[in-house]
Amino acid sequence: MAGVVGGCGLAEPPPFAPERIVAMQKEMAKEAPSPVLRPLPTTLQSVMPPGVLAPTTLPARTAPQEIGPTVAMTLQEMIHRVAANNLDARVAGYEASVDEARITEAKSRFDPVFFTNGQFQKQFQQTTIGGNLTPPEVLSQQLQTGIRQNLPDGGQIELSQQLQRQEVTPTTPGTISPFYQSQLQMQLTQPLLRDFGGEVNRARITIARNDMRISQLDWRDKLETALANAEEGYWRLYQAQQNVKIQEELLARTEDTLDILIKRLKQDTSRVQVSQGYASVQSRRAELVRLKAQLGDLSDQLKRIMNDPDLPVVSPQTILPADRPIEEAIHFSLEDQIAAALENRFDILEQKYRIASAGTVRKAARNNTLPQLNLQATLGLQGLGDDADSALDEERRSSLFFYTVGMSFEVPFGNRGPQAIYLRTLLQQEQAMVQYRLIVDQAALEVKRQFRELETTWNEMIATKHARFAAADALLAIEQRERAGEPMTPTFVQLKLDRQDALAQAARNEVQATANYNIAISALEKAKGTLLRYDNIAMKEEPGSPMAKTPIKEKKKK
Repeated sequence: MAGVVGGCGLAEPPPFAPERIVAMQKEMAKEAPSPVLRPLPTTLQSVMPPGVLAPTTLPARTAPQEIGPTVAMTLQEMIHRVAANNLDARVAGYEASVDEARITEAKSRFDPVFFTNGQFQKQFQQTTIGGNLTPPEVLSQQLQTGIRQNLPDGGQIELSQQLQRQEVTPTTPGTISPFYQSQLQMQLTQPLLRDFGGEVNRARITIARNDMRISQLDWRDKLETALANAEEGYWRLYQAQQNVKIQEELLARTEDTLDILIKRLKQDTSRVQVSQGYASVQSRRAELVRLKAQLGDLSDQLKRIMNDPDLPVVSPQTILPADRPIEEAIHFSLEDQIAAALENRFDILEQKYRIASAGTVRKAARNNTLPQLNLQATLGLQGLGDDADSALDEERRSSLFFYTVGMSFEVPFGNRGPQAIYLRTLLQQEQAMVQYRLIVDQAALEVKRQFRELETTWNEMIATKHARFAAADALLAIEQRERAGEPMTPTFVQLKLDRQDALAQAARNEVQATANYNIAISALEKAKGTLLRYDNIAMKEEPGSPMAKTPIKEKKKK
């Protein structure tokens, strides 16, 4: 029973099996196809057959290269997977549960303690009574049991029952041997100056509770950071996907231009113009390869943030965004955003708990500067008999009531140690208060910067759309001049190729500005400390489990 009460019955964690985790990654990696690398060219690949001025067949078009198996994913689904599976947040969740266990650990100081002491003793009683110089042999057997408890105001109370058997050999005439002695007593030790008071003696509990709240806020910050990174990754993935489409359209336009140049070899083009077009086709084809690789890299990064066991990093699937970005103006008030940040930022709330803990430590240190003055009191009943039962009966009926009352006083000369500790804790509390001001300023700076970024990205979207419209009109003007019969000189061909590239670059800039605008929205919510509320995520820890259960509702666009 004592073993179970003492914690011997606690369940052990399952054995650590790293080979299972490694085996899962290896198994998933088997599904990824191995690339086939083509040999490098050593000479120029001619667009035209040798000796033929105008080829009878045009060069082969670029076959669309498949990215591989894809998974279309909405932003809501991605957020759900991050909240449920992100390992950074789960690791931080354990720390919060560890600190919660420390609260119980601190409270256990006031748990009652059951104790039992047994003793067998042999000694010789030195006496000259009766004129006998031979000391008698005394065999003593003692059993004591009771309950002891620390009190919230700093004292300690103990209730114990003791039974003792003594046997004297040889005995003198008139001596009873063996005889039994029982004793029931209550003992109280109560500090009156140092270590007195519930606030001082519960300081560890208060600090442990504040530490747990700080860990919970760290947990929230890890989850918010994972969600912010995931949303940024989602829109960067959207940007990469659109860049691939833009590059494919640019490559198709360039190949159309090359076809026209080859067809007009006998009219107004020559080997120079054809080589211009062919060089542009190959250059833009190489850029398309790089953009597709970038799309795969961003998809893998998003898998890493989600940590979804159904979609590991080594899986061959490529994530593609299924949602369109927000292209509506969202109006915020800087005053409201600053007020929300000061109310919800995790680091501001954490510093408040640190200041509270520093105040608790300072009060305990101030109490420690007082002299040690303790009250000690004992009272009880005694019984004596020739056997155990008679001794216990005599104790209950006995008038052998005894008590002890005493005081103890102690103070070090100079008291320098406690005074230095108190000064240190006072300075630490003041330091925490100054740190709070610094954190508030930093929070206001981040919110203002993200607020400005939101406005900046919106204006960039407007400017990049105008730029794309203008680039498209410039290319249209070139094509109209071409259809009107303007000669395809090398200068004109280069102008057309440049306008194609300018239109593609303008489209990429527009996509980047749109992605930046959507990232700025979530970044502003992260700077305010309201990203979980924005994503409709509620953190709730199940009793006895360090893992967070985060129910996800429909994501609202504000």
